[in-house]
Amino acid sequence: MKQAQIIYPDVSGILARKEEGRREISRRSFGEMIAMVETMRERLAPLKRIREERRANRVSERRAS
Repeated sequence: MKQAQIIYPDVSGILARKEEGRREISRRSFGEMIAMVETMRERLAPLKRIREERRANRVSERRAS
């Protein structure tokens, strides 16, 4: 019996864009990189707050049982 051949999608475009993005970031000044990190932190703050609330709720539920 033959095994079915798995065909994977072409991801070369995605990998090329990631490489290009890394090069763009490496060309930035230190100050620009810090600003970029701060922007990411601001964008992720609501998600981090929700995650921390969820963890706190799990801990309190475990203690209650």
